[in-house]
Formats: sequence, C-alpha cells, structure tokens
Amino acid sequence: MRTFLGKAIQKPWFFPLALLSIGVIAYGLIIPSLGFYWDDWEGVYLYYMHNPAISFQFYNARPVGAIAYLILFPFAKMTPIVWQIVAFLLRLGGVLFIYYTLNLVWPARQRLNQWMAALLFVFPGFLEQPVSVAFSQHLMTYLFFTCSLFLMVLALKKPRFFWLWMPLSILLGGLQVFMMEYFVGLEIIRPILIWFTLRSGQKGKSSKVIWKTLLYWSPFLLVLLVYLYWRLAYLPSTLSDDPNNPLFLKSFIAAPLTGLFTLLAKIYQDSLTLLFYVWPKAFLDPTRMDISTKRVWITWLCGAIACIAFSLYNNYHQPNEQDEDHSSAQLFLLGVAALLFGTLPVWATGDQVSGGKWSERFTLAPMLGAVILVVTFIDWLFRTHRQKQVLLTILLGVSISGQMYNQVVFRNDWEKQREIYWQLHWRVPSLKAGTVLFGRGTFTDKSSYYDGFYTINLLLDGTARVNPNYAYFDTYHLALDDYVPGIPLTQSFNAIQFSGNTSQAIVFDFSVRGSCVRVLDSIYRDDPDLSSSVADLFDISDVSNIQAAPDPDPNPAIFGKAPPKTWCYYFEKADLARQRQDWKTVLQLKAEADEYGYGPDLAGEYLPFIEAYARTNHWEEAYLLSQTARGIGEGTGMALCNAWQRFGQFDSNEEILAYTTKASQEFCTAGKP
Repeated sequence: MRTFLGKAIQKPWFFPLALLSIGVIAYGLIIPSLGFYWDDWEGVYLYYMHNPAISFQFYNARPVGAIAYLILFPFAKMTPIVWQIVAFLLRLGGVLFIYYTLNLVWPARQRLNQWMAALLFVFPGFLEQPVSVAFSQHLMTYLFFTCSLFLMVLALKKPRFFWLWMPLSILLGGLQVFMMEYFVGLEIIRPILIWFTLRSGQKGKSSKVIWKTLLYWSPFLLVLLVYLYWRLAYLPSTLSDDPNNPLFLKSFIAAPLTGLFTLLAKIYQDSLTLLFYVWPKAFLDPTRMDISTKRVWITWLCGAIACIAFSLYNNYHQPNEQDEDHSSAQLFLLGVAALLFGTLPVWATGDQVSGGKWSERFTLAPMLGAVILVVTFIDWLFRTHRQKQVLLTILLGVSISGQMYNQVVFRNDWEKQREIYWQLHWRVPSLKAGTVLFGRGTFTDKSSYYDGFYTINLLLDGTARVNPNYAYFDTYHLALDDYVPGIPLTQSFNAIQFSGNTSQAIVFDFSVRGSCVRVLDSIYRDDPDLSSSVADLFDISDVSNIQAAPDPDPNPAIFGKAPPKTWCYYFEKADLARQRQDWKTVLQLKAEADEYGYGPDLAGEYLPFIEAYARTNHWEEAYLLSQTARGIGEGTGMALCNAWQRFGQFDSNEEILAYTTKASQEFCTAGKP
C-alpha cells in the first residue's frame, strides 16, 4: 500500500487531486446547503426570462460578459448546488493553469509553486466563493486569462506547436479582457513571463531577448489597446450610467499631484491588507471565530488535518528540490507587478480592496501577486526547509479553516433568507399586479437592496418579466421626506423597469430579534417591536392588495422545499385569515400551534389570536392571552390598548364592558410613555 501511494504521489495527476481535496474540504462540504446571494439574483432573474437575446442588454456595462451565462445556463439551469460546483471547478481550473504556468517558467521551484497554488485556491481575502452565479462570470474570465498565460508560455517552450498554442492564447486573452475588466491589469505580467521564459537557460544577448519579448507581446498589447479605447471611449457613450466609471483615473488626469498622493495611500492600505491582514483575520476575527461553538472547532480541526496532509505530500513529492539562485528575484518582480497592476482597475474606479463590505471581491486579480510575494518572502526569509514548511502549513491551515467557517456563515444566511421568503409567501400568497413592497433594508447580511427587486418578483410572481409586476424598495435607500399615498415610484435595473405608486403598496417588517415577517396593518400600530425604519409607514400599507386566490408555492428550484412548520407558519397563516375575517381558521391555527408547543418571541404576534377570541366572544381567553403578551414585552401596552379600544366598539353588553374596562385600566394607563 505504501509503495502504491508513493508511486501515485509522483504522478503528474496527483497534485490536481491533492488540490481538489483541499478545495472539497474548504468549500465542498457545505455546498448542498448553500443558495443564492447578493448579485446571484440578477443571474437567476435573467435565466427565468428565457430570452438569451436580452442577456447583452441585461449586462450592458459588460456585454461580452454575458457569454459566460450563455455558456452556463443550458446545463447549470438554476439549481444552487450545480452553480456552486460550477464556480468551484472554474476556480480550480484557473489555479491549476497558474500552477502549470509557473512550473513551465520555473520548473526547479515545483514545491513552492504547489504552495502558491494551494494558497491561491483558498486565499482568505476572497470570501465570495458561495456567491456562485454572480462570480461564475468572474471565475470564467479568470480561467480564460490563466489558460491564455499557460498556452502563451507553452508556445514559447514548445515551438513545434507554436502555431496552435499562441493563436489560442491570443484568442482567450482577447476574450477575457472584453468579458470583464477585473483581470485587465494583470495583462502587464505577460511581457514579464515572456522575458523570463526566453531568458531561462540563456546567457547574454539581452537585446535580442528584449526584441523577441516585444514581438511576442505585441498581439496581446494590440488587443489591450483596442480594449482600452473601447472601454474608456466607446462603451461609456452607449450607457446612460456607467457603474464602473473610472472616476479616480479621470481625477488623476485632471490633478496628477493630488491623484498621486491618493494613489500611494491606496497602494499602502491595500498592500497591507492583501499581504498581511487577511491571514490573521481568517483565524482571529471574532465575527467569524466564536470559539464557544462546535463548528469553529470542527473548521480548525479540518483545516489542520488538510494542511498537514498537504505538507507531507509536498515534502514527499519533491524531497531534494534545489531552487535556482535567480528565481526568487524573478518571482518577487512578478509578484509586485501582479499585485499592483492587478489592483489598478479597482483603484481606477475609486474603489479599494480594503473599502468595506463586498470589497473583498476586488482581491480576485491581485491575490495572485499577494500569494507569490508571501511565499517568495517566506522562502527568502527562513533558512531551513522545515521552518518554511511549518509557516506555509500554518498559513494554509488558517486559510482552509477560515473558508470553511465562511461557508457556514453563508449557509446560515441562506437559511435565514428562506425563512423570510416562505413566511412572506404564507402571508402574501397572491398580490395585485403593480404593488410596491417596502421593507427595512436588505433581507439578510448576504443580500443587497437592489437584488430584492429580483427576489420579490421571482417569489410572488413565479416568473421574470421585462416589466415586472412588483418592486421592492427599502427605507434606507428610498429616503422620502414623507411616506404618503400618491407618490410615483420607478425602479430600473439593467433592462428591467417598473412603475408604481405609494397608493398601491404594502409594508413588511422582518429580522427583528428573531421575529416572524409582519405585514403592517392597523392592529400593529404602536407596537414597539416594529423596526423604527418602517414603524411610520402604516398610511401606505394597504393589505387589500393581498388577494384571496392563492398562487402556487414558490419555485422549489430557487427557494427549496417548504421549511418545517414552526410558530411563524401558524402566525402568518393566522394573520392572513384575520385579514379575511376568517376567525374560525385563526383559532384552529392557534389550537394546532398550542398542541405542538409553539409560541412567539414577540408580544405583537399574539394580536391576531387575541382579536379572533374577541370576535368570537371568547372574552376571557382574549384577556388572558393579552396578559401573556404583556408578559413577553413590557412596552406593548399601547398596541394592546389600541386593540381593546377597538373591541369595545363591537357591542355594548355587560361582559364586553367589563373586560374592555379592565383591559383599559391594565394596558392603556401603563402603556403610555
């Protein structure tokens, strides 16, 4: 067995298998539980439009980038697990081509090249791998770029097939720059790789190598110049709004000295982030590493096992490797160029790697330079092989465990998303076309306010349209002076446009201390548990827009199967029945919830059941349940007071008068601030 394993380790196919194993541990174990996040919803919406011709208009700022989805849609369809696997394989392929390219140029550094590939695959600065639909476009571009680099070097190393490999490299290189600007800056490392490839094994004749380098680079440079003209001059003239406008580049040209100081500050901050901050953050960030939880210890254990196994393999695979004296300097130069020029497109738009939420996506290009520099620095700084191996093993283990925990964070976020979507469906099974939905911001931490537009339509309409039936506005990004009926509203994303009015709207609240989704209706007025951002929007929340005829369940391919029935299921169904004045159904739902021992965390969620008891003349039960609600939330007195004042208008017999008087004394007096 040991002999077979020893022979297998020496095979060329074993390293891709080892890299695959690292990826499966870091990303793959939780893949079946992941869903859609952030800009994924753009791709999901586009797919369900079933109109390939609109793809280029949909991504009008990156029209060639639509090719990625035209390639992937037919077989990936819109199943979350398939997209997770696609994104995983695209990234794996890109990293392998980098590894093979480095091996062609520096074959004597195969051991360190393996470490670079492994660390690049699980680089802890890029934490958006689960955003699979959106970043499949980026990762396909990355794959084309790295494959182009490999074929370019292969053409120089294997001149016999130059006529095949070099044209393919130029084709893929041209395709990737027009698909997406993320890796355009990395084109600068091509002449460096060409130079080092031509110089390997040669001495003298530097001028001849320079001319050959320029000759081989010239077609790539020509493509790059054409792209820059297209991107900076032509494309903006076709757009009403350029989402990737190179604002900083324009300001730099207008004021070079000021721009230079700003650029130097960006270089300093982002270089520190990429080279130093991302590694300890993956291990020590308290928001990711709560040591009191079992899953954290599991991620540490898996990371330790995986990195030690890889270290043993790496050491066994190349036990007597001797590095070339000049290769460290060459790789240092390559790393600096990849880091700086890889980040250049980010800086040109005024963004930064260290710029806040979602800015981690900007590490996709410069992380190649960061990993090369980190590994090269460790190789130069430490004298013994054991010292180098230990530190690289620790970095790999930290990265794997950090990515594993990040996958858990995304899994939990998807579970929370699904809870909100299904609860909203139970409460709003059908909605009048043209209705606007207002909420308190993004649904979860891993979603965005503008993608709520796509999500709401896919959830409530079940399909995607150029002129959708619904729109979502969050109160943080639509800061009206006064939310009153009669205000026209428009929403436009990509090729999609919606026109509506605050006169036809509903407002819903979600994610407040684990509460259920609540559609604002008059019974919840003065409830202190409502989010402050929606508590004043009762005047535009018209539940009559919620129709009686139920639509089918949400598309299970997108939203999964219905979650198990918990308290929120009974609350949403009861609130809908209360709106329809179906008091019998409300009380049946209460009895079933009681049978299973379910109850709310917030007092306001008892209000539909309290009203049902009152409407059916069960005054004792209504009063006792009101006391129970008051016991949950001390500040709910005014909401209960409002309810009992309404109950007093139902009739005027002695029993009603007795209970409304007692309730008024208990809730109304104490409920006033």
